[in-house]
Amino acid sequence: MKKLVIGVILLVVIFGASWYGVESWLSSRAREAVAADPRITAENVSPLRNPSRIGIRLEQLDYGDEQMGFAAPEIDLYAPALSPNRLTAELPQQMTLRLGSAPAQMTLSDGSAFAVVSPLHRMSISDAGIEAQGLKIDGADVLEALDLRAVIAHMGGAAPEGSGAGYAINLAASGIAVGSLTERLDISGPGQLWLTAPVGQAMLQGNVPPPVVTGLQSSGLRFSLGRTEATLIGRIEADANGYASGEAAFYTKDAQSFIDAAVSAGFLPPERALMAGALLKNLSETPVANETEPPPSAEDLSSTSVEVASEAAQAETEADMDQIVSLPPATDGQIRLPLILKDGRMRLGPVPVGPAPRLVP
Repeated sequence: MKKLVIGVILLVVIFGASWYGVESWLSSRAREAVAADPRITAENVSPLRNPSRIGIRLEQLDYGDEQMGFAAPEIDLYAPALSPNRLTAELPQQMTLRLGSAPAQMTLSDGSAFAVVSPLHRMSISDAGIEAQGLKIDGADVLEALDLRAVIAHMGGAAPEGSGAGYAINLAASGIAVGSLTERLDISGPGQLWLTAPVGQAMLQGNVPPPVVTGLQSSGLRFSLGRTEATLIGRIEADANGYASGEAAFYTKDAQSFIDAAVSAGFLPPERALMAGALLKNLSETPVANETEPPPSAEDLSSTSVEVASEAAQAETEADMDQIVSLPPATDGQIRLPLILKDGRMRLGPVPVGPAPRLVP
């Protein structure tokens, strides 16, 4: 028994010394990295000294330049002692965002981001996500909750040409403020994203340029504003010249309710409401290249439990890596508002609206 106790004590001492040494080494390397990168400044970089995790704290952190970046009082970066390949950043409750010439004050009631590095995928990020609650910008409510997750998956049969990595995406954002409306917007659903290469260690260290998007699609991104609902379905990918090409469409039975909401929020003058309704009806009659089965109804989605819906969404998201999403026809009482990108141009229904964005330089 005495030998067992001594052995346990020795293991604790060895673990403690290793943990202490690793954190000291990490903080030293982080200070060197901050000093070598002109985009980053931090007044102090120190070990966390929390036995349950290995990490560092950056105080008075500033990242970016005068036009684009952020500043925060402190940020903790750490990995659990038992999961050293999972890096977590505790988001500060107060940050200053620089987006152009006007800085904005951002506050969070709670938030964190994580990334899992996979040695089996050449140190690329295999799982990443962000969670945030109670987001305000300059004191104004922006959203109540955000949960965004991306998991690396096989590229699948739906991967656009030039893809080197595929990610299954799931988004859940609730309580988004929309102008002066009392109702809040909720957005949720699956998606697939393809890149020219996986996000990995070499890119994060600045040794290689970041990957670019080769395509994205969703079989049903749901928008809810009170009792008003719409679903976004579509697929966009880079064409031979690098421009976004494809089709996407909003499906809804509540077009008039959305118009009324736009008027109430101040986005649409009341005298234009009737014209907007007629325009939406005309745009919805635009034919598209390929049509599939109708999307699931809002009643079908709302009758599913949160747990089952979440599990089904993740399974559907990964399965959709093999399915090329195309636009189904509108069901009875529903309108379909298509956005068509082709030959470097973008049209809302038959109406030209400008050049298509470039995905691949």
